[in-house]
Amino acid sequence: MSTNLNNIYIADAYYRLSREDGDKAESDSIVNQKALVKEFLKVHPDIHIHEEKVDDGYTGVNFERPAFQAMLEDIKSGKVNCVIVKDLSRFGRNYIEAGRYIEKIFPYLGVRFIAINDNIDTASGLNASEEILIPFKNLINDAYCRDISIKVRSHLDIKRKNGQYIGSFAPYGYKKSPENKNQLIIDEPAADIVRRIFQWKIEGMSGTRIANKLNELGIPTPIEYKHMNGEKLQCSFQKKADAKWMANGVNRILRNEIYTGVLLQGKTYSPNYKVRKRIKKDEKDWIRCEDSHEAIISKEDFQLVKDCFQTDTRVAPDEQSLYLFSGIVKCGWCGGNMTRKTIPINGKKYIYLVCIENKNKNGCKNNKTISLEKFEKIILKIINLHIENVFELDQMMKTMKRIPYNSYLSEKLQNAIQEKETQIDKKRQYIHDVYEDYKEGIVNKEEYLELKEAFRSGINTLESEISALNEEIRKLSVEKADRIQWIEQFIHCRGFQELSRELLLRLVEEIRIFDKDRIEVIFKFQEEYEDLRNFTL
Repeated sequence: MSTNLNNIYIADAYYRLSREDGDKAESDSIVNQKALVKEFLKVHPDIHIHEEKVDDGYTGVNFERPAFQAMLEDIKSGKVNCVIVKDLSRFGRNYIEAGRYIEKIFPYLGVRFIAINDNIDTASGLNASEEILIPFKNLINDAYCRDISIKVRSHLDIKRKNGQYIGSFAPYGYKKSPENKNQLIIDEPAADIVRRIFQWKIEGMSGTRIANKLNELGIPTPIEYKHMNGEKLQCSFQKKADAKWMANGVNRILRNEIYTGVLLQGKTYSPNYKVRKRIKKDEKDWIRCEDSHEAIISKEDFQLVKDCFQTDTRVAPDEQSLYLFSGIVKCGWCGGNMTRKTIPINGKKYIYLVCIENKNKNGCKNNKTISLEKFEKIILKIINLHIENVFELDQMMKTMKRIPYNSYLSEKLQNAIQEKETQIDKKRQYIHDVYEDYKEGIVNKEEYLELKEAFRSGINTLESEISALNEEIRKLSVEKADRIQWIEQFIHCRGFQELSRELLLRLVEEIRIFDKDRIEVIFKFQEEYEDLRNFTL
């Protein structure tokens, strides 16, 4: 910057406002800032305005603001040699960065800096008291911002813990209540699409197939739907202007527990108010609120979809959905998946199930095959038989009072607690015994500390398990007769004539094939079934 001639300064007027910093909209509004600068210029004819730079909605902690950076470019290119702000807090609230610009960068570049309300004008020179005062004022502005940040974070955490939604935009399928912006209500047109997505997944369709089907039906993507409803939503996932449904977007919906009425918030945090980068929290530290809003998807269906992601979900290129038993049927010997093998005989194709580990020569000795057609008939028969057994148990329960069954479960849990308390007593005795061994020199200090830590860790684990069991007992006392709701899931499928992917996912945990004469079906709620069976005997 060349020496200023004729004492004429070309200035950029800089204005900033941020509610996040606790700025008072009335006194610090952009309009009021402009009015103050305009009055100041009336009595300073030596200053000519080049441009007005405005950062509306940007925090003063971070200097990476678009208008501020544009002003720096004007300075570097020699277009301006003066900066005017209402006061130091409008310039910035980071005392280190603000001081660096005012005390080092601007003087080096020959830039005059004016903060009107703080009576700072570097053209007239700063006396000793002003030089001391500026850092203090910047420090106060910084501390004010820090205080506001702490209060805002605390307030938001309280809202999260109370089950209030604090996101800027409601998730697809929901909208914010007109009466309460922190409450989610169902947006029925979008919710219907969410239900269809979950149902298609349960029926065996992959994320890609679901996305293709949504595009074929002309269903708007979530961001397009928001725009159609007048919401100015910007999404980091959107890469193209002509947005289409993609597998990743479908899978995000399928994995989002919010559709079951659960609100999970506080998943990320920033280290402090000066760092804008978000860091992921451990899942155990998320703020979780059950039943905070009406569910679109039942917890059972959500769990089914979650199970789908954990099984083999590959879809053949020419198929629209998964094979019936994909990810469910395992080799009884090695635990590997059983896969389909087509064998042509006399112009006809016969399909068999074989162990994939044996097929790929990975060490499994199970070289047995079973006809898929025969296998389906066997499984159909086994499942129907189990459903009839469940139905009989249900009929027996209807002739009894269900409260005693809860008492039976409560007694069983109490016995488990007593067993764990006995184990804790033993471990505490072990700690005492190993200490005696240490005093007598049988074990050294390192061995003693290692053994002590191992026993302590075991005690902590057992105490956590006891807490969980006590919580189960508490739920039993509250829920009364609701511990056999799982029966309905089986009875609802009573009398079916053919297998479906949805039926298998709802009722079956795993099927193990050892050979054609030994097949094991592990049903869901197996432990609950055994408990109920023992109770009715």
